[in-house]
Amino acid sequence: MKPEEFPTFAGNDYREVMATTPGIIVSEEPQSPIINFGYRGLNSQRSEFMQVLEDGISMKNEQFGFPETHYTPILDAVERIELIRAGAALQYGCQPGGALNFVMKMPRLDAPFHFTTRNVFGSYGYYRNYTEVDGTVGPFGYYLYYDHRQQDGFREANSDYDLNNGSSRLVWDVTKDSQFILTLDFYDENHGEPGGMRRREEVNPPNSVFVEDGFTQTSRFFDRFRLERYYAMLEYQKFFSERTELEIKAFGGYLSRWSKRQRGGGFGTLPSGSDASTNSIQLREAWTEGVDARVRHDYDLFNNVSTIAGGIYFYHALQDRTDERGETPDAESGRLRNLNTGETWDGAIFAENRFHFGRLSIVPGMRLEFLNQSVDEQLNVSKTSNSEPLAHQSDFNFVPLFGLGLGYVLVQGQPILSASPVAGEKGAEAKNPPALVVTGFGPPRVELYGTVSQAYRPITYGELVPTGASSVVNGDLKEGKALQFEYGVRGKPLPYLNFDVGGFFFTFNDQIGEVILPNGFTSTENVGDARYIGLEAATELDILSLINGGAPNPYGNLTLYGNVTLLDAEFTAGPNDGKTPAYAPNYQVKTGAMYSYKNTFKLALLGTLVDDEFGDDGDSFEGFIPAYNVWDLTAEFRFWKGRAGVFAGIRNLFDESYWGEVREEGIMPALPRNYYGGFEFFF
Repeated sequence: MKPEEFPTFAGNDYREVMATTPGIIVSEEPQSPIINFGYRGLNSQRSEFMQVLEDGISMKNEQFGFPETHYTPILDAVERIELIRAGAALQYGCQPGGALNFVMKMPRLDAPFHFTTRNVFGSYGYYRNYTEVDGTVGPFGYYLYYDHRQQDGFREANSDYDLNNGSSRLVWDVTKDSQFILTLDFYDENHGEPGGMRRREEVNPPNSVFVEDGFTQTSRFFDRFRLERYYAMLEYQKFFSERTELEIKAFGGYLSRWSKRQRGGGFGTLPSGSDASTNSIQLREAWTEGVDARVRHDYDLFNNVSTIAGGIYFYHALQDRTDERGETPDAESGRLRNLNTGETWDGAIFAENRFHFGRLSIVPGMRLEFLNQSVDEQLNVSKTSNSEPLAHQSDFNFVPLFGLGLGYVLVQGQPILSASPVAGEKGAEAKNPPALVVTGFGPPRVELYGTVSQAYRPITYGELVPTGASSVVNGDLKEGKALQFEYGVRGKPLPYLNFDVGGFFFTFNDQIGEVILPNGFTSTENVGDARYIGLEAATELDILSLINGGAPNPYGNLTLYGNVTLLDAEFTAGPNDGKTPAYAPNYQVKTGAMYSYKNTFKLALLGTLVDDEFGDDGDSFEGFIPAYNVWDLTAEFRFWKGRAGVFAGIRNLFDESYWGEVREEGIMPALPRNYYGGFEFFF
């Protein structure tokens, strides 16, 4: 999906931009800029069970030992978003929930200088400025942007955030078939954590904050969160010929995640008791670096063009975790209680081959992952005061993954020819014009597809060495494993209609959890198996093109879209046997309409309908999330020959009272109806 296909949003409105993509659930966290993605019933919290990538490189805090995602790129700088479903682990490694890849914008080639700025004003003190400059001069291109966002929030206190984010991308075309791309990113944000609420029960603990009394209440007045992220990537691309391409990415960076949280509070309750006069302060600092090298080659086999692609991956990470105890509810430093260091070494070899036999394609693939993780405790007050030794744990895993994809074209249209990216010469004076190559097929095109693939979930640092005084780890602890099947039919039978209908089935076994031992200790073990069965269907219909007989309509495009995910998810073993996994609603429907007229006017009405679900694996009363139905309306108008524009929108158009997220501190209410508007200039 491409963000530019939608009207300009207020900010990182991922619920809207994912409107035409089935299976993705966005658990909103409106008091912060953090985005939570889940896929086909896997837990969405911090996007832990999906691989989240920027230009093909993981942007998780630390993708193996600390796989939470607190950073997501601003949509204005995103060229397109790719969803890789079953088989994603063969290309990008761990996590069973597929992969989202954010492909960032490149410098434009048509002029040496472009300038864009957008300013947005909205409800609850919202303000955003996004400014970018880009262009190309000879063999050199540049793309720079700065993004600032701030909001007071809709809760009565402590729901504000402030964010500064930027990137610089420099491109050097060494020759007509090779280039270097250097990208430098920075991200700095802090936000309040106003705490959660609870549902009303007959018997309630004191100081409870209930959703029935209004969604604006605050249960935590001092809790804060800060994130700093500095990252760099140097990419080399080389086209040896139209058939052979090499891509090497060297990357690395630093991330700091800091939080302070008042003690003494429970689920949806105000802190109380003696603990409420203190707080817990945690700092995690992660240093990561790695190399991803890939090669693709087309070759002839039995009068058909087949493709082999593969590469190697190397990754190293070092994380320091520090826990302190503050002497006041809002302390920013305190007495040191825990100090440990986690380290990850990972290497992988991966390859796939796409065999073509006429209309039949067969794609076997494999990934061999070599993963070593270790955690060393330097200090743990709880353990030493209980006469327990500090932990020094190391774990090595060899994880082989295999997959097979099949496709058969039932109906195939005319080939689409495009200029080769390497053949021919650039410029109006070129003597040899670019060669034309087949890059796809136009409608009608209908294809059957099927995939079977393996994936896995690595052990996190907290699971490898828990910090609790009465916590132990089973000596046979191993990574979680997933086996995924996907099958269906998709295509574009008519110029104005496309569709994708299919089913999926996957198992996610050896999930890691905690078991209470007879001696009262808590043991971290492989305790849970689950299975997921579902059906997905998606379609888009351009009404105006239909009226015009399939040709582009001079009055623009009016697209009606709809997609549905039907899901039956259940634990089949472990302490939650027979229960429904967290964030696995029985259905999710997305539908709406989008109208666009040239590059002048865009209008979109986007709806998201989600069935009842749970925010925990135990299907508890407090974890219950009632079904909700949310609609968003947004519009954009450009004028002055496309050099200026205005836009506005209403999020949660019908003022639905709902929540899509439940955390350990309580229910997190979503934004009520809110408004935004802004202006933009282009040069």
